[in-house]
Amino acid sequence: MNKKNTALPSACDYLKLMKKGDISSEELVKQTLDRINSVNDKLNAVVDCDDERSLSLAKQADKARAEGSELPLLGLPITIKDSIDVDGFICTGGSFAREHHKPEDSSCAARLRQAGAILIAKTNCPEYSSSYETDNAIFGRTNHPANLEHTPGGSTGGEGALLAADATLVGIGLDGGGSIRVPSHYYGTVGIRPTVGRVPDTGSWPETRDTGYRDLMCIGPMARYVEDLSLLLPIMSGPDWLDPYAPPVPLGDMHQIDVSKMKVGYYNYDGTIEVSDETKSAIETAVKALEAKGATVSEVTPPDLSQATAIFFSMAGADGGIRTWKDLEGCKGRHHEQFQSLLNGFGDPLPLAEFFDLQGRFFQFRSMMRQFVAAYDVIICPVTTGPAPKHGIAPYGAKQEEYLQYAAFNYVHAWAVAGVPGAVVNAGEQDGLPLGVQIVSQAFQEHIALAAAATVEKSLGGFIPRRTGL
Repeated sequence: MNKKNTALPSACDYLKLMKKGDISSEELVKQTLDRINSVNDKLNAVVDCDDERSLSLAKQADKARAEGSELPLLGLPITIKDSIDVDGFICTGGSFAREHHKPEDSSCAARLRQAGAILIAKTNCPEYSSSYETDNAIFGRTNHPANLEHTPGGSTGGEGALLAADATLVGIGLDGGGSIRVPSHYYGTVGIRPTVGRVPDTGSWPETRDTGYRDLMCIGPMARYVEDLSLLLPIMSGPDWLDPYAPPVPLGDMHQIDVSKMKVGYYNYDGTIEVSDETKSAIETAVKALEAKGATVSEVTPPDLSQATAIFFSMAGADGGIRTWKDLEGCKGRHHEQFQSLLNGFGDPLPLAEFFDLQGRFFQFRSMMRQFVAAYDVIICPVTTGPAPKHGIAPYGAKQEEYLQYAAFNYVHAWAVAGVPGAVVNAGEQDGLPLGVQIVSQAFQEHIALAAAATVEKSLGGFIPRRTGL
């Protein structure tokens, strides 16, 4: 883990350099575009970009700074998942159904622009953001920069690939059942799924608030350094009065947290699939880093989490796929093979009484999980069972014939149903591939999870680029 760090500076550091005049936004944007273009042929991570427009906006940012503007993200280049609307770019969500969709800015994109950021590219995702393998029929497969034969995870796989390759500085993803956390884990990068509603999801696709997904979808930042998550999250946060799940709850500051006073619980088995020994070691490494700073640490036994995956997918498919099929009418049958299998797996719509019963189990599970985490400042656990597998291969410990049942991701599904924030930071390796850990905090306590993640990050030396496959 103590490899020589040759990574580019953090976004926070680049903002300081721009403010001092040591680098211009035009230079930084050009550098970022050049790095993206140098790796994208092998990664297939970018689905839309406009270099000329981005450089023009960078010149405007430099002019604004010279005239005294102090916008917090002025001139900073940011990439964003292709399921979040950004004016001037496509937003296909990996689907032919939106091949020609020309959106306006989502709430998140508008806030980033208002803070001075330059949105330079859209990144690849699986169709309908519905897979842990970033592949689709319209743009094809994204690859892991450490080994092109391995999956980047999903569904924010394109974003994570650029971060891991040290090509982009920061990015924006969306997490339903692990779509920020799993790629961050597989890549050795950082990310946070905020509390449901912390960041309004207005302008993301598929729209889910009026479906069985309810409040499961969360837009959040992804980065190479934890401090950059803390930079972006406050700007993205707060109600837009359009997303009904986005309340006006203040966001704390991770820099104000005293880690020595933290109460930390941890577990490495949730009662479903056993994780690898290396994953257990990563958990131990993260726990020891916090313990070394004075935190009170104890191993805990989680409640019965065995139904998390079943509840997650049952809620998502409660209508028998009616909404999904309607959203995808424009595809005319042009789907990726894996996504087609998911479509074929929908059952009949649940009768109303059965849906009410399912909804009751959903909220009972959420209550159970929130009571569990309420006894601690953070809980540390696996993200999934092992490192990034090869494309099309089941994760560690899962049977290949059960690949599409996603049982190995129960570790992220449980906390998705709980609706609480979960940060991911690198803490180990297996077979030359990174292993992250999931750091969960109580609802609307993202700053506490980030403080713990920053402590783990610092103890291990920080971000290491993953470019051995390039």
